[in-house]
Amino acid sequence: MKLASRTIDPGPRGYGLAKDAWSAFWQDPGQSRCVAAAHDIWQMLTHHWASFAARLGHGTRVLDLGCGAGAVARLLLAARGDVQVTGIDFARVPLVIHPNFELLSDTAMESLPFGEQCFGAVTSQFGYEYSHTDAATRELALVLAPGARVSFLVHHSGSSIVATNRSRLNALIGFLGPMTGAAFCSGDVASFNVQMATLIESHPDDSLITELARALPSRLGRTQRERIAIWNAMEDALAPERCLADSLNSSCVASPELEDWLAPLRRICELAPVSVLREPNGEPIAWKIEGTRRIAAA
Repeated sequence: MKLASRTIDPGPRGYGLAKDAWSAFWQDPGQSRCVAAAHDIWQMLTHHWASFAARLGHGTRVLDLGCGAGAVARLLLAARGDVQVTGIDFARVPLVIHPNFELLSDTAMESLPFGEQCFGAVTSQFGYEYSHTDAATRELALVLAPGARVSFLVHHSGSSIVATNRSRLNALIGFLGPMTGAAFCSGDVASFNVQMATLIESHPDDSLITELARALPSRLGRTQRERIAIWNAMEDALAPERCLADSLNSSCVASPELEDWLAPLRRICELAPVSVLREPNGEPIAWKIEGTRRIAAA
């Protein structure tokens, strides 16, 4: 599958830790379907993409934004083997071999290397919200054909996915805070134990905090130089997870923000009324944003 391309100015990349963190995330084969362990959520996502695929014209070229390891492409192609999917992700994502799926790593939503009007549909599952939406939408205005179908699933701030992420983020912030670090590096056993006990009380179900509280006290008897080295190594090891948790926490969309957040997309698309994809118990999973590319931008 070969698409027309255009020359772009990549500009300052500025990916930094976020790019490295997402690259490491997608190198883990267990993340290829990052919500697959949540059976009910995965079923809802599968049904959504099968339904969307059924509405596409024969041989439609689909652009999948923030594709990760290609979960959406797999679901679309399982439902419709004739469509052609191109996935892009700014991280370094493992290669996927499929005749109807092209995956482009190191490709930002804000700088799409494609010709004009070459896609008849665009999808995103928990990806578009991580972009600079003004810039990403300007790119979509160039590469989407008039009438192209749009279907985005966007992290809802009230979802269980976001709640779990926020709990882990708070645990990481607490553990990596200056008081815990100072207590450990100085070898202050009493202060360190108080800090860890407080964290366990606040996050009783967090396995990471439980494991750290079990493993670290035995290291407090090391030399100060060794303790500082251990702490620095833990900060480095936990930095990618904290980066991802920060990204999701800041990128999820709450109800009061929704209309303002949608404004760039509304400039180029006719959007259907936004709905919420929900778990069987009624809890939100994602905002379901669908529509079509305008014939001319408003």
